[in-house]
Amino acid sequence: MLYWSLGALALVVLGVGALILRPSPDPSRQVLRSTAPTTSTTTSSRLASPPHKPVLAGLARSVPLELMVPSLGIATHIGQLGLQANRQVQVPTSVHTVGWFRLGPTPGQVGSSVILGHVDSYRGPGIFFSLKSLPVGALIEVRLSDGVTAQFRVTSVVQYAKTSFPDNLVYGSATDRWLNLVTCGGTFNHATGSYESNIVVFSRLVGTIAATA
Repeated sequence: MLYWSLGALALVVLGVGALILRPSPDPSRQVLRSTAPTTSTTTSSRLASPPHKPVLAGLARSVPLELMVPSLGIATHIGQLGLQANRQVQVPTSVHTVGWFRLGPTPGQVGSSVILGHVDSYRGPGIFFSLKSLPVGALIEVRLSDGVTAQFRVTSVVQYAKTSFPDNLVYGSATDRWLNLVTCGGTFNHATGSYESNIVVFSRLVGTIAATA
């Protein structure tokens, strides 16, 4: 099941690139794995995303078609997601597929490209059931419609309470090429029928595989 509020997303869609940073410890956020050191007294939401240092030239805009996460055995088609009437992000209609937020960059472009998937349903595990266990350094690949495959490496895995989900950090503009995978996690609230947190995997572009003839 997958759900979160995006109160600041309208600003992101309009091109506002500033990230929301918290200067004090945030108890609603738990860094599960990260290349950046964290402590109980100096943690801020900026640490959820690695330093914004460009490593590769941005790719041309090209719709993502397939997501591969070899360490989790994921190889799946990518659908497209927009906004619902209430300004919340749409979610995939099946727990076994993922969707790319089409109002943001495509994977490999400058900025934060976001792919969403369900963790489970009452029928069993979803496509992102094991996402929270993805190790730092794991490879993520996205095959694009122009034939190029964009390659990313995981830099951090963070759990956020849905009540304080950092919309601009996950969806906002940046000076590097990010791919962020999002699903549900944390405690399941039986009263509401949903999870109380989200898992976000932050990854950065590290290479490309050219289209074959």
